[in-house]
Amino acid sequence: MKTACIVKTTVIALLAILAFFAALSGCDKAETPEENVQETVWIGKGHKEPVPPVREIPEPEPELPTGLLVMIDNEEASRPQMGLDKADIVFEIIAEGGITRYMALYYKYAAPVIGPVRSTRYYFVQLAKGMDLPFAHVGGAEDALTMIGSLRIKDINEMTNAQNYFWQDQNRRRPHATFTSTAQLVEAAANKQFAFKAPVLPPVGEEFTGPALADGQVTLTYVQGRNGYQVQWIWDETMGEEGQYRRYINGAAQSSGDGAPIVADTIMILAAPSRARNTAPPTSAVELIGGGEAIGITENRIIRGSWNKESAERPLFILDEKNAPMERKQGNLWIQVVDNLEAVSFGKG
Repeated sequence: MKTACIVKTTVIALLAILAFFAALSGCDKAETPEENVQETVWIGKGHKEPVPPVREIPEPEPELPTGLLVMIDNEEASRPQMGLDKADIVFEIIAEGGITRYMALYYKYAAPVIGPVRSTRYYFVQLAKGMDLPFAHVGGAEDALTMIGSLRIKDINEMTNAQNYFWQDQNRRRPHATFTSTAQLVEAAANKQFAFKAPVLPPVGEEFTGPALADGQVTLTYVQGRNGYQVQWIWDETMGEEGQYRRYINGAAQSSGDGAPIVADTIMILAAPSRARNTAPPTSAVELIGGGEAIGITENRIIRGSWNKESAERPLFILDEKNAPMERKQGNLWIQVVDNLEAVSFGKG
């Protein structure tokens, strides 16, 4: 009887141990995320959605401890600008009166001189909020400044709270004379106790498919006519290690103030309705909350897709035809925002 009790007790103990491990295994299984679910976000904070897996390709170690956003002038009197060639990403969007403005993102490369730094518009603020990075500018339109406060932007404004982190170039006339550097802006961000963070960039691809880009050239017409504004990107095999797109404004090659050519490895074009506003001074309205058509240009291929941004707090998504994040070639990315895709033409014709 004693032996039988021992056997019975041992069997019960073994069954309890097996039940414990089975329950533990079940808990692990319940906490395992679904396959092919990953963060789809780039250029900002995001959420998780099922998308095709994106293979990570190693990129150079960044020279900066945090991403930085800077508003840069593009009036004719502001050229040549400084620091555009060092930016990871440059957005170009209409500002007013047929004049565009840039918002440059710096992370991988330090820039000793950036500018001329100019004022912001509300749609740049909406983009900046989705990225949650320190945002440098010189004032802005009234609604943009109000939005900076309400959205709690990591603000570095030369006119109100950060004058010591900018300087005036005595060889240039105001308002095209304000400059800064990534070192100054990192110091500003640290002193303001902004959290340092890496920007989430679009995924890098290796193979790109789509219709061929005729003559390796794409043209964007922002303003037509004699006093118009037109941007061209033309493939140049002599640029970079494997060729890059050289940037032209109204037929003239664009370079930085130190002579560095302005080039891109990938160009993404977003169609977002825009219109002039009857404000003083004149400003534009650009609808970057919502969605629309998108085109990617890389490796002389045309990639069709779409973009969406649900709110100022949400990130900007640029997707290909399969609804996966649109990939870029490693290197410089320019994002051109136009009123509609009728402003875009391919080839020399």
